This record gives sequence, structure tokens and C-alpha cells, in this order.
Amino acid sequence: FKQKTAYEIASCLVGSEMCIRDRYNTDKAINELHREVRREMIIHSAVNSRNLDIPLLLSYMTMSKDIERIGDYCKNLFEIAETGNSFAKGDDLDAYMELKNDIGKLIVYLQSCLNLDDESKVQDLITLGSSLNNDLDEKITALLEDKEKIQYPVATTLFYRYLKRIVSHIVNAATAIIMPTDQIDYLDE
Repeated sequence: FKQKTAYEIASCLVGSEMCIRDRYNTDKAINELHREVRREMIIHSAVNSRNLDIPLLLSYMTMSKDIERIGDYCKNLFEIAETGNSFAKGDDLDAYMELKNDIGKLIVYLQSCLNLDDESKVQDLITLGSSLNNDLDEKITALLEDKEKIQYPVATTLFYRYLKRIVSHIVNAATAIIMPTDQIDYLDE
């Protein structure tokens, strides 16, 4: 159940042509999938009420919402491109492609963490995601403080911000695997 959902969403986000061509219908499909997951969890809890693990149910609910939000931020990235701001050329293209690949790997890593019962793998994902977010923060700060001159400063700042939110939601979903329910999403507090 959780493996199927993560796989369907992750495979959609890691480069499916359908996402690129028809992202609004894809977004609707992801939203419906998210609602279906929540319905299945509620039905499962009602049927198994005697053995219900409420913290686990809440963890799954939180995780499914984080995964759904990743799709929303991916859609936002495409909206930046629609404004005519292109990251397809220029000196930073290699860095942009490396970020795309790193985030794609995190999504696949999250999927593998869902399949394994290995807390150390989840901790590795959280560490990698936190490090990537620190790098993205530095880029955002440099742009906001006008320390870096680039062709599309506003679009690039948004681009980095959306990538940071995607990574944060990947990390948040990972915390739902290993953290006590009251600590999910709160790594730094």
C-alpha cells in the first residue's frame, strides 16, 4: 500500500513525459491519489480498530501529504519556465542538471527507504537532504543580497526556493518513517 503510492508519485515526478506535457491533469491525478490513500488509511483503521496503531496512521497521513506537496512544487517549477525564464542554456546549466539529478536520487532513495526497515538509510537520506537544503539556502541568500549577478534573478530565486521545498518535503516524509509522531517534520527543533 505505502510502497505502491510512493512509487506511483515518485515515478511521475522523476521525469515522466506526461508530467511535462500535461502537468495540471497529472497534478489532479496525484491529488486524487492522495485522497485515495487517505481513504484507504481511514478504512483500514476502521476495519482494524482493535489493533489500530494511531501514531503509525498519523505518520502515514503526514507522509502522504508531504509526497503530494512535492508534486505541487514541481508544477511551480514548470510555471517558472512558462514565463520565458529559461535555465536550458548558460554557464549554470551543469549546476542545474546536477541539482535535478540529486533531487531525483533523493526521491528514489525515499522510495527505497519505504521498502526497507533500515533506520540508518533514512538517517542518511535526512543528512543528504539537509546538506542539499543548506546549499540551496546559500544560493537563495546570495541572490536576495544581490551578491550574484544572473540573467533571471527573481526566477532563479524562486527556482531554488521551490527546489528547497521539494527537498524539505522529501526529508519530512523520511522523518515519518523513523521519528515519534510528535517530532515528524521537526528535525531542527
